[in-house]
Amino acid sequence: MQHPDRKTPPQVSSFGHLNVPSIRVMTLDNGLPLKVIDHGSQDVCRLTCVWDGGIAESPSISLPTMILSLMQEGTRHHSGVEIADRIEFNGARIASGVNSHHSFMNLFTLNSRADNVMPLLAEMIVEPSFPEREWGVIKEKTARTIELLREKVEYYATCEINRLLMGDNHPLARMDTPDNVLSMTVDDAARNYKSTYRPGRNVEGAPTMTLYLAGHVTPGLEELVNRTFGSIDIDSSRGVELKFVPFGSENDSRRLIEMEGVLQSAVRMGIPTISRQHPDYIELRLLVMALGGYFGSRLMRNIREDKGYTYGIQSYLLGHPEGGLMQIATSTDNRYVDAVIDESVKEIERLGTGDFTTGEMQRLQRYAMSSLASTLDSAFDIMDYYINQKVAFTPDGYFEQQVDAINSLTPQRLAEVAREHLSVDKLTIAVAGDCVNSANARS
Repeated sequence: MQHPDRKTPPQVSSFGHLNVPSIRVMTLDNGLPLKVIDHGSQDVCRLTCVWDGGIAESPSISLPTMILSLMQEGTRHHSGVEIADRIEFNGARIASGVNSHHSFMNLFTLNSRADNVMPLLAEMIVEPSFPEREWGVIKEKTARTIELLREKVEYYATCEINRLLMGDNHPLARMDTPDNVLSMTVDDAARNYKSTYRPGRNVEGAPTMTLYLAGHVTPGLEELVNRTFGSIDIDSSRGVELKFVPFGSENDSRRLIEMEGVLQSAVRMGIPTISRQHPDYIELRLLVMALGGYFGSRLMRNIREDKGYTYGIQSYLLGHPEGGLMQIATSTDNRYVDAVIDESVKEIERLGTGDFTTGEMQRLQRYAMSSLASTLDSAFDIMDYYINQKVAFTPDGYFEQQVDAINSLTPQRLAEVAREHLSVDKLTIAVAGDCVNSANARS
């Protein structure tokens, strides 16, 4: 029996040329845009509805998610139980979500069962019944989830860093309380549904809902989508307008939230920086990846592997239309809070020196390219790229721009970007934990 060679490492090969497949853009009979990608051998598909309007446009950050759940709990023609039974019987699945300025509802189905479930999705969108009992259940569940979150140090540190970086009253920095949620009425839900989720038109006259169809797409499937959604009446009244409020950082550079008796503190750090529209954004994203975006990153190697202060620490870049934010997140023993902050600051400052080794550059480029290549794994992943183009406001050709930036990356360029866009003078810190005992431990 031949034993495997465990001494010779496998050869590392490059990905070669990567490019994202194009999609077809169609217009349904009623003017709704449908974007299609046929890229798969299995007879399955996913239909995604994307609406203008998300957290920033809602009177409450929880309300959009609650409405999307309520839309699945009954229509004019079917009860919530009937909808759930039909979806399950046909092996389909519905999933919804909300981000800063858009909302989503996905229908996953076998092609052979699409005509049994797709009309239900259209009913949920056009004719939801808003049952009072189910609304009460959704409110109770949401309120309970918030109660559980409010027991965690991570929740308070995240809320505080968002307020510090975005501004105390910014639409994206708001948080709901259980009492807020429980006070919402089904009429509140109906009003927000009408302005956001009933297909209408924006200021330019374009529909506020876009459809994305991915999978093994046949002409019959396209015809079914047109027959089902192309017959929907688009409300002539103006739909929700996207609300972009520029970020306005607070004057405080550090804020502590005391939670007596907890064993760990949550640490959140952030620097306001450039938005996705800036030409340096992709290179800054790669720089933040080098800082703390993967397991072998600088923060992980220093603070986790070398110092042992935490099980995990990560950095990430958030590119909003309102502005960009670089954030660092971790949890640590109360005794190590200041040490974690000090080491993080050192690592941010070190980025500007350009001391990237050949090995580190190779790891970074391979990880970044692997992450980008995962965009091409399936038809659903490819379509997610195009959906993200809309909801994240990325430019045309963004995939190719990322490939070029990764391949041309140099230590000198990373250092320039660090000095230009990641100044520790702008660093803001929020800590939630047992700050008194933390101070006693250090003294």
